[in-house]
Parts: sequence; C-alpha cells; structure tokens
Amino acid sequence: MEVLIVYKEDYPWDVRVEKLALSLKSDGHKVTIVARNRDQLPTKDESYGITIHRLPVTHRLPKFIQIAVNLPVWFNPFWLWLLFRSSGSMKGGRGVIIIRDLPLVKAGIMLAKFRKSKMVFDMAECYPEMYESSAKFYNRSLATKILKSPRFATHYEKNVVTKVDRILVMIQESKDRLLSLGVQEEKISIVSNTPPVDKFKGAIHEHSGNQLRIVYVGFLSKLRGLDLLIEGAAHYIKSQGTAEAIRIDIIGKGAQKEELRALSKELGISESVKIHGWLDHNEVDKLMGQANVGALTYRVCGHWNHTIPNKIFDYMLAGLPVLATEVIPIARILRETDSGLVCKDLDPIDISEKMAVLRDARARTIMGRNGRVAVENKYKWENDEKILKTTINHLY
Repeated sequence: MEVLIVYKEDYPWDVRVEKLALSLKSDGHKVTIVARNRDQLPTKDESYGITIHRLPVTHRLPKFIQIAVNLPVWFNPFWLWLLFRSSGSMKGGRGVIIIRDLPLVKAGIMLAKFRKSKMVFDMAECYPEMYESSAKFYNRSLATKILKSPRFATHYEKNVVTKVDRILVMIQESKDRLLSLGVQEEKISIVSNTPPVDKFKGAIHEHSGNQLRIVYVGFLSKLRGLDLLIEGAAHYIKSQGTAEAIRIDIIGKGAQKEELRALSKELGISESVKIHGWLDHNEVDKLMGQANVGALTYRVCGHWNHTIPNKIFDYMLAGLPVLATEVIPIARILRETDSGLVCKDLDPIDISEKMAVLRDARARTIMGRNGRVAVENKYKWENDEKILKTTINHLY
C-alpha cells in the first residue's frame, strides 16, 4: 500500500516517526513522510529508502511569512497543497494516511475522503491535556493562547476522533480516555514508543560503588521537573556531606536551560550538575553507559498522565533504575516491573530520600536487571511493531 506519514515538525529527526516508517517499509509498503521545513532543507529528500516531502523553502522571505507557511493547522493552504501533491500516487483506494498528532488531523480526514483512502491518527500526545498543563506553568503570548487553547483543542478533538478509521495511542491510560469520549474500542491500538531490544548493545549495566551518576535525556522545560531533581540533589549532597556523592548529566535543549544552570549555581552544586545541551547519539549513549540511574522527575499533570516518554524504556533497557515522580503511567510501569523508585510530586526532600536508597549498588543492580528483563519480554518495539503492522494491514 501507499502510506503517507504526516509529521508537523521538521524531519529528520523523530524516533517514533522513523520507527513507524521503517517498520511499514519492511512490511512491503511504499512510505512517504511529509514534514514541516523550518530548517530549510530540500523540499524532496530520501532517507533509508523512504521519500521525504517538505514544505517550501522560504528563507528569503520575511520571518513572519516563514512561520505562517510552516504553521501546523489543518486549514493552512501550504500544508493542504503539500498533502494533496504528496498523495497523488494513491490510486485504487488502497492508500493509508497517518497523521501524527492532533493539529493536522482534520486535513488528513479531508484528504482521505478525497483519495478514497484510510486515515489513521497517531495520538502520541493528548493535546487538550498538554495545552492545559502548559497553561499552568508558562507565560504565553496572546497568539499562543489562541492557537493552543485547551477549550478549542477539546472541542476539535471530540469532533475528529470519531471520524478517523484507527487511532494509535501510546499507553493504556490514553486509550481509556478515548473510550470515555465515545471512541469504539476496536478503533484503538496501543503502539507504544518502545525501543528495539538491540538499541544498546552489550551486557547489562554493572552497578558498583555508592556515587550516584544520574542521567536525564530530553527537552528542558518546567513540566519536566528538572528543577525538582536539582533541588533534590542539593538536599542529598547536604545529607551526604560531599559534592562527590552525586553527579547529574542533563542532556537536551529547551527554554529552561539557563534557569537550570542558574539554579545549580544558586544552590552551590554546579560542580555536581552538568547541563550538556543537545548531543549526538554516540555521546548520549556514552553518558548513558557511565550513568547508574535514569531520571524522570516530571511534574504530575494531565498531559503526562496520558502519554509515556520513550526514555523510561531506554533507561530500563540500559539496566538503569528509574527515579520518577507519581505520573500515573510511569509509576504504574515502575511498580509493575520493580525497576525504579517513585517519588512524591513536587517534593525535593522525598527525591533526596529516594536517592539515598539508590546509593546501594545492590539495589540498583536488582532494579536495573528487572527493567532490562521487562523490556526484553514486553516493552520492546518488536512487540509494538507487530500491532502496528496488523492495524495497518487490516484497514482493507
């Protein structure tokens, strides 16, 4: 079949989009990725045998026009034109359009109807919940308040979720939410953001010593709770009496980067906390190999309670116990697999106390092995890939 995967951000790179595309290509489908183009890359490209179509190159135009061209809303004529052009080879009613995330779903529904194709909504994030959570923690411009209105997103989502042929969700909690909105259960497939079991080659991490080496990989934002992690580290250092008791490597980009550096300095623990910025995969893997704990001290909110970060599975696969807060899906998985510790929300002192438990290399070893086994047996892409392929192949 012809499969069109529509991603509202720039591509490359997104781990989930790549996994979807490569898995469907391996199943014999012809796959095209349609993406934004703020990075001003060629409008037609190829990666691993997958065609990539991007929005127009607009670097010579004023900035506000570049932003408008790439704005991911279903009525944007540039997106509609690109989707129409990219789906031109869909013939005979055997095409599949996969729209990643809510903003462009209505455009996908319109295109699927026009092309007599099937429409799949890949709901990696619950946008009404995400917008609601973001509104609590960020000062937003008037334009952002309008474009990312939780009330509008809720109305829009209810309008489209019953009109698509299938919905891919990341976690059971997201499926339960859709069921409460009246979506038929047979239309929903859980395809999580799990890693392939060979992502980290070599033996399970060997834990030794009492020094904590905590790693975080992801975006740097208030919702990610990295300030809570740093504050917890400050309490832990005070209880241990030495800055050598802990080392935290924070890898990623985002608006909170300088705030986190300033907080580390203010608390007097700059020598124990390193904010790396964005690193390539080899450097990330190296720091993951040096670490002995993975951190996910997210602020508990509706957004995190209905999705799952791929990093929880990466940490588990790498043999790292996970230090997390009471986010419902994360806490459920850690308790189910005994592969980490769950801290109270917004409580740096409790985070510090859980760090003290993880000081024990034997405890880290047991939780790390439990996590690795859980991924090898259950939380691996090989399992989710089967569900993905079955879902797509059963559309016709």
